Amino acid sequence: MGDRMGIMSLLKETGTSRFIKCLTPDAMVPSVTKALEIVEQKQEKVQPEAPIEKAFHTPRIVSSGSHFAYTAPEKRPHYRPLIKSALAHEELGLQMDDKLESLLSGEDVYIDGKKGIFPYSMAYAGFQFGQFAGQLGDGRVVNLFDIKDSHGNYQTLQLKGSGLTPFSRFADGKVVLRSSIREFIICESLYQIGIPSTRALQLTQLPKTRATRGMSFEPTAVVCRMAPSWIRLGNFDLLRWKPNLKALFKLADYTIDNVYGKDQTPLPDVNNFKEDHFADEGDEPRQIDDVTDNTKYDQLYRNVVRKNAECVAYWQTYGFMNGVLNTDNTSILGLSIDYGPFSFLDRFEPAFTPNHDDVEGRYSFQNQPSVIWWNLIQFAQSIAILIGAGGKHIDEVIALQNNTKPLSSEVEKDVTKRANDLIGLVAHEYKYVFTTKYVQLMSQRLGIDLSLDPSEIDKTSTVVKDFCSTLMEPLLEILRKTGIDYNNFFVNLQNYKGPIFDKANGINGLDKNYVAIFFNISQQVKLQTYYADEKHFVDTDSGETRLLVEYFEKLVNWSRLYLDLAPDQVERYEISKKVNPLFTPRSWIFDQVIEHFVDEQRTALNDPESTIDTAPLQKLLLMSSYPYDSSKWDSTLRPDLQESWGSIEHAETADKFMKQASCSS
Repeated sequence: MGDRMGIMSLLKETGTSRFIKCLTPDAMVPSVTKALEIVEQKQEKVQPEAPIEKAFHTPRIVSSGSHFAYTAPEKRPHYRPLIKSALAHEELGLQMDDKLESLLSGEDVYIDGKKGIFPYSMAYAGFQFGQFAGQLGDGRVVNLFDIKDSHGNYQTLQLKGSGLTPFSRFADGKVVLRSSIREFIICESLYQIGIPSTRALQLTQLPKTRATRGMSFEPTAVVCRMAPSWIRLGNFDLLRWKPNLKALFKLADYTIDNVYGKDQTPLPDVNNFKEDHFADEGDEPRQIDDVTDNTKYDQLYRNVVRKNAECVAYWQTYGFMNGVLNTDNTSILGLSIDYGPFSFLDRFEPAFTPNHDDVEGRYSFQNQPSVIWWNLIQFAQSIAILIGAGGKHIDEVIALQNNTKPLSSEVEKDVTKRANDLIGLVAHEYKYVFTTKYVQLMSQRLGIDLSLDPSEIDKTSTVVKDFCSTLMEPLLEILRKTGIDYNNFFVNLQNYKGPIFDKANGINGLDKNYVAIFFNISQQVKLQTYYADEKHFVDTDSGETRLLVEYFEKLVNWSRLYLDLAPDQVERYEISKKVNPLFTPRSWIFDQVIEHFVDEQRTALNDPESTIDTAPLQKLLLMSSYPYDSSKWDSTLRPDLQESWGSIEHAETADKFMKQASCSS
């Protein structure tokens, strides 16, 4: 990377606002020129506060066909930056100076009428917990501008918690500090682990600005975050709720040209997915006709599906749970986005949901792949006319934008059938991409290189199914039973250098230290007691020991197969160390850091002149930013926390595992 630039220089060189240049604003403020007039009136005090409040900070249903509304951050009495991500700043090639700090907090706002840059909030709808919720939109988010990162790719910067917008509905436009800390850290943590994610640049606390949540007044904050695009499936849901074909074409074309780019990677023939290569037992094969005359809209749909399939594969690999996978929280780029009551699995419990309000477990860990596919079906229905048209009818559909004459019944029938056939094929493609990526990642976590070539669909499917049945499924059964720390299990296995089998001194043939990777101390004692004298064993724990023995025998079997696939320990280590993070931020760690602020420093947070101790937060960011390299954690900064959080045992914190959080933020 080259020399760092000041934000004003970078804005001058690459600054733009692609979304508002290409798409349609709400009719109340129809242009950047009009938005500037409103701001200038306030600055010159030509008119009272009312016009700017009505235009920018008053919730409303926006005009049909609009994709966004101009707005601006609300002014706060005080701003106090708490923490910045050095790696995210480095990604943008930005100098950390006062001007940047004020822009990333919302204290200062960058507007450039000539370049068409003005803050805005996006319009979208969404299905929440399976029910359509109508217009939603950026209710507490303001998008600032786009700038190029050090790789030459545009990133859109936005502020979360910056105040009321036209989409705030009945809310206050604020974000509390506790959820802001969680989001700031998890963005960087996931990204550095390798999980597709949005990123965070700066966390700013707002002294003297409180939010009412339940029965309490909470300290608030602003998070500045970035992504190549913030478009969600919900942006398309809005145009299904209030149909507007012209707006739909504009949004789809914008996504194709500006988000995915014109030079997209060619995809395999969709008809290769007529067969469901990972069908569940008892599934009836579905008759699907070939889909031909492909268009760029078919490719858009498939790209969105494939990106989200890969993202979910990462979540399932690392035990990450979003907590609220509504369509408005599902990225068009397959990024982890809009973090609510998220969590990493402490133990492998597939039915667990981190969301206290998710009483039916809709967004549980085990349901994430199917829920994302459900969301992608809603997306397909929102763009059904585009993916159903194909090359045969696309011109007729395009002409509908300016023509009130509907499609003929015959054409409509063609469009419907083609859309359904494409969705059927892509359903198989989604499952294939997800399963293949998941197995590829999980095998690497075990130190095994399967050398998968996803383009060889039949061969890869066979290898993947065999790996699942012989290694993955039995392993996950064992982990589910033993309740060992999920992510730390892979690190412990990776670091184990001893023998796996030890007939002389082991537990029924397995080395004791190897067994300790899979079973906790009390379980090991029960196993040793049982195998010491099987014939005279007396059941005193209602069959628990015998159940452990059953899973121990599964482990013996599994270990033989494991050694067959990965016999060399050094090779296993070299493969797995690249994908097994030494640190993942757990809910109990977040609780410690948040309590340090909101309980121990509550009074100081409301005083802009006070000094705030940010050491635990800085430590958490360091460990999250370098999950594979503990030498970068700065052992001089809160070494006590590093010892506690960085332990790969966590035995002393097991009582804090698997805690839920609420959606309130």
